[in-house]
Amino acid sequence: MVTAEDIVGVLEGRKWKAEIVEQSSVPALIRTSPQGLMKCVDGRPSDLSGMDGPKSLGGVYAIATNRGVTDLDGLKKIVEEVKGKGHIPSVHGDEHAHPAPMGCGFFKLWSQGKLEGIPPPKFNSEEGKAAVIEAGGVYECLKGSHEEKVVYINLVPGTTLAPNGDDQAFVVDAWVAGTFDLDIPKYLVAAASTVEQLGGPLSAKLIVPSPALTPDDVVGVLKGRGWEAETVKQSEVSIMIPVSGEGLLKCVDGRASDLSGMDGPKSLGGVYAIATNRGVTDLDGLKAIVKEVKELGHIPSCHGDEHAHPAPMGCGFFKLWSLGKLDGIPPPKFDSEEGKAAIIEAGGVYEQLKGSHEEKVVYINFVPDTTIAPNGDDQAFVVDAWITGKFNLDVPKYLIAAASTVEQLKGPLKAKLIVPN
Repeated sequence: MVTAEDIVGVLEGRKWKAEIVEQSSVPALIRTSPQGLMKCVDGRPSDLSGMDGPKSLGGVYAIATNRGVTDLDGLKKIVEEVKGKGHIPSVHGDEHAHPAPMGCGFFKLWSQGKLEGIPPPKFNSEEGKAAVIEAGGVYECLKGSHEEKVVYINLVPGTTLAPNGDDQAFVVDAWVAGTFDLDIPKYLVAAASTVEQLGGPLSAKLIVPSPALTPDDVVGVLKGRGWEAETVKQSEVSIMIPVSGEGLLKCVDGRASDLSGMDGPKSLGGVYAIATNRGVTDLDGLKAIVKEVKELGHIPSCHGDEHAHPAPMGCGFFKLWSLGKLDGIPPPKFDSEEGKAAIIEAGGVYEQLKGSHEEKVVYINFVPDTTIAPNGDDQAFVVDAWITGKFNLDVPKYLIAAASTVEQLKGPLKAKLIVPN
């Protein structure tokens, strides 16, 4: 088994600078989604959305080169395989190359036989592009020039970094080697060789999983932020109830609602919790999350209140998100009314909360499939932390966003972490 330390050693032997960092120290790391492209490691901005998919050398060409596939029929089968594993297959070009698909530096090196031990393809860039599209993949055109400053080699399964045109980086999601049963040393050597031959930065950060957070860890973090925090057994919290299929996935807000269905899980801003955790900022991505929530057995929702203008800005979490006040989380490209409309259009609901905030405590609930219903006469914030597992969310990022939200909204810095008996 190849370890992160092994990779550092190999890179340093090739005159690179390389270091290992934990995922918790990389706030831009996001979860992949089925709407994301399996796209090239190239750091330039794209003309397409779906940047929350895994990054591999040349998109689907990474798999072909690793397996020695050189014909169009084999390439089409790989496209079908990528689709079957929940990603949108892609290849790319850029606005400078002629023909445009030769703007993929990895394909160019492959086609010229410059990748050691990898036979070149029997097709050209335009034929490859056409075959990928015919088999159900997509083609993206990248913009601008290469200005990558670092190479991220990501070993955290199910995560990636979205390209940022203002702070470019090569992103090699090395965990895809396991998903597609690839030769890991061959894959990583090809990645290093590609960066070297393209004159890229010989500086790498290897992202590894952070140790799993325990409730005691969370207590420690909260106390470090000036909170009072303690763990309690579920049997000590008499107001806990099981979730049901008629329950809303709704905001953690403790105020009373104009809707029923309070036996659904509580998350930051309802469905907005999932969007912020995954780096989804567009309406199409938001609608896809609404459908995902429905498929997993909950009623998707967002909310406003009777005080705000417009009313959907009554969700304090959305307000902080839209103002860019959540560290490491990019703001949405839509306003509160557009978000509300998109959620309703995709099959979710909108609730109007009543009264003023009078929450006295924050419940952070680790007991799966349970929750606490809002009580207008005895308000509490309820953060059902177990949903991070159900929706494959980044747990530290989710809980830090929750703590930051309560702090910025001047809520009670007092938490009870509910754990199973």
